[in-house]
Amino acid sequence: MEENQSVRSTTEITGIILFLFPGLLFLATSLFQGIGQANPFILLIIILLGGIAQIVGLVMYLVAASNLKIKLLHIAAGIAFYLIILPVVWAANFLKEMVYIEAHQEELEIIAEDLLANRISIETANEMLKSKNYLLQVICIPKEQKHVLFILGGLIDNCVGFSYSLTDKRPSENCCGDLIKWTKLKRRWYKWGTT
Repeated sequence: MEENQSVRSTTEITGIILFLFPGLLFLATSLFQGIGQANPFILLIIILLGGIAQIVGLVMYLVAASNLKIKLLHIAAGIAFYLIILPVVWAANFLKEMVYIEAHQEELEIIAEDLLANRISIETANEMLKSKNYLLQVICIPKEQKHVLFILGGLIDNCVGFSYSLTDKRPSENCCGDLIKWTKLKRRWYKWGTT
């Protein structure tokens, strides 16, 4: 009887760990990566393989646990955990972006203002950014000459980056697809995204 209870407890704990592990792995991967280092393929693998682990863990737990109230409490806590992961990751990414802009604001604004005044070319600006090991590259200056779009990362037509803007309006073009996101970070700085 005692040995049977020990096996049941071990199975319950293993089930809970398997159920929560993909979420914890996703959270850790998202929180500890640097800005612009998200690899969507790694996150997709975590989610897909993690889904299998979650199902196995949930079934193991449901079979092993005997107290219905405790089962429901643990399942509700697990669901709550998964519901708060994305807001936590979004908030952490926003803070990382703000810290990055704050840390490099002076140099980036000098480059942006030189570009808008035609004192340097986009190629020269990108060489300057590369020499300082910045994660950003200038992707374009829209025709109205009021924005400098820095790309942080992305695919051919799905990009994300920051914009130095002399106006509060979206640029007329962005050189990387349809602009769907334009979020103010601070004075003259916006985060943009395309699809």
